[in-house]
Amino acid sequence: MRILIDEALGSKGQKSGIGTLTVNLARHLKKYVSCDITEYRMIHRLPRYIRKWAYIGAANIPSFFQGYDVIHHVNEYVPRVRGKSRHILTVNDLSVLYYPETIPLVWRYHNRKAFKKSVRRADAITAISESVRDELLKTFPELERKRVFVSTPGVRTELLEATPSENDLDELQLRPFSYFLFVGELHRRKNLPFLLQAFITAKERRLIEKATQLVVVGKPSFGYSEVKPLLREESGIREMGYLEDRQIAALYKYCKALVYPSVYEGFGIPIIEAMVQNAPIVVSRIPTSIELDRRHGEQMFSFELGDQKRLLEVLQLLDRDGAEVRKKLSYGDLSRYSYDNVALEHVAMYRSVCETVEHSGTPPR
Repeated sequence: MRILIDEALGSKGQKSGIGTLTVNLARHLKKYVSCDITEYRMIHRLPRYIRKWAYIGAANIPSFFQGYDVIHHVNEYVPRVRGKSRHILTVNDLSVLYYPETIPLVWRYHNRKAFKKSVRRADAITAISESVRDELLKTFPELERKRVFVSTPGVRTELLEATPSENDLDELQLRPFSYFLFVGELHRRKNLPFLLQAFITAKERRLIEKATQLVVVGKPSFGYSEVKPLLREESGIREMGYLEDRQIAALYKYCKALVYPSVYEGFGIPIIEAMVQNAPIVVSRIPTSIELDRRHGEQMFSFELGDQKRLLEVLQLLDRDGAEVRKKLSYGDLSRYSYDNVALEHVAMYRSVCETVEHSGTPPR
């Protein structure tokens, strides 16, 4: 079986979440099947504002290769010209339909239209969580349930097997258990202004220790202008940008808690990364976070979107008793998130699609 993973511009430089998934999936798939990953080298040399348009054209090219049994599109776009390969679409979330305000205005109409067409063109779809699959089936009632698989992302090996020490934390000029942590793109959908304002309020009301900090890790993204004015060091907030895996693992291991306040997520990879280091976790009560919490023993602390009072209570509790909370945590078996297991899950899906999908010969919709 020959597989082509369409990397969709996300795997170069400071990788996006999709880019990280793509590179790690392809790396581990090669242990079990023949797997290539697309390389849009020329497109990466173009100005940022025209790369996506160039990609939309270039994404058709791999379709003409006859040797691939499956072309797996990981960034929610399936080209119109498909060739003889089976086409599988990964759906990371439905924000383009449900939360269009979290997408740059210039792309909203195009992304919505392209997404709907891609869902209908794909031979099969894999959603990254049960919540996303449920949203898909509700939004596209014409989809056959058997065409929609669930394949969760993994934790990259460097984080899954990391054994961080306090020396890794020294490099960042932090003391163990002296900070709360946020990890993720600094994107409008992450609800960071709400978290930052809550943290500032907690400091002003002396609900948490004066020395407690909030560490923000991730690269700026759409909506960063709304976040930047609140990233104030005098309030104990430290923006650290894009870090190495060993540093991120240390931050998880020695934090008071990971705080993940998103308005909407397809999965929430930092949540399972934090579980690997047995960190307390604070989440907004959205479907994907509730799903992960139930799967791992309902040990997370949660708050309803907009409920600052509840978030302040949780921050105060974990600032005071975080060490005791951590001792009682047990998230269970996390081996399902190893990329070897993720890859095997995908191989089973590819074989199922190849065995059951018959091409009709008619043009894609």
